[in-house]
Amino acid sequence: MAVRDFFGALVRNPLVVLLIAALTAIPLVRVELTPPRYQARSVVTFLSPAAPFPRNAFASFTPALVTMAEVSSRWLQGSVARRTIRAAGGTGEYQVVFANRGSEEVPIHDQPYLTVTTTAGEPGLARQTMQAVLKVMRDKLRGDQVNEGARPGSYISWQITAGSDRPVAVAGRPSHALIAIMLIGLMGAVYAAVTVDRRRRRADRRDPAGRPGRAGRAGDGAGRGWLRVPRARRTRSSS
Repeated sequence: MAVRDFFGALVRNPLVVLLIAALTAIPLVRVELTPPRYQARSVVTFLSPAAPFPRNAFASFTPALVTMAEVSSRWLQGSVARRTIRAAGGTGEYQVVFANRGSEEVPIHDQPYLTVTTTAGEPGLARQTMQAVLKVMRDKLRGDQVNEGARPGSYISWQITAGSDRPVAVAGRPSHALIAIMLIGLMGAVYAAVTVDRRRRRADRRDPAGRPGRAGRAGDGAGRGWLRVPRARRTRSSS
């Protein structure tokens, strides 16, 4: 079928086009009315205990720091931590990712970095959830070391080394979503119009009783007439 055939099918079936347009308008309105989401992000670095002599805490990381960071990230993703964070006022969503210098197939966790991301419908809720996650993580880290009998001067600590000072809106690309929805609606309208056209043509070829319609009977009669051979007239021979 050519493009003009598709266009003709749309013109001959305005009700079908209006129905598909109404169905397409539903996701369009939903995309337009969806409120933005706000996201806050912080990078947390685990640090060794303070030493009596001057040193750079970021110059090298011991395996103990990496182990503590991994244990903290796994605990924060559990159900107990989520209930604790929610009780502390963190009503938004959050995610904790342990630093990985490798890939998903071959992870390499040798740096004590945690990336904490919080998401909520309002900037204040995203910031409040971030504060709740950090508070619970600080209390958990200190409590574990106290329970293990560590001395106060030998505690492992963490520090925020990067992050956003305020939550930012996660806008995404709504224009791309709108274009995709309209294209899907157009293809659906063309398909529905062509299908209705084909069914109408099949129905026109048959009457309500299921017998061939006018076009079919005319064609059959013409076929039988073409196959019928007229008899030759006998003529008397003149004497």
